Amino acid sequence: MGPQAVYQDDNARPHRARVVNDFLQQSGVNRMEWPACSPDLNPIENLWDELDRKVRSNHSPLRDVQHLYQMLQAERQALLHRIFTILVNSMGSRCVECQNSQGGYTHY
Repeated sequence: MGPQAVYQDDNARPHRARVVNDFLQQSGVNRMEWPACSPDLNPIENLWDELDRKVRSNHSPLRDVQHLYQMLQAERQALLHRIFTILVNSMGSRCVECQNSQGGYTHY
């Protein structure tokens, strides 16, 4: 990742376990300070939500794990560039809104 990289997580318990903290510290990984309960700032949550909605609305019920994988791949390809660009471009306003709400609810 490089010396200037900063690791972002969502404060979920598995991400904050002592073993994870020790590993990141020993590896020299910088961790971003993150307000608790702030999925608004984590665009991947929005991407997962959009992918879930597309798969559920555009496809028949799942037959098996392989079928799910195929549906996810098809929808991911269609969504990735459009949604990713929108989410990345929204980060500035997400941060401002989160700061203004002191880490509380935002419309994102």
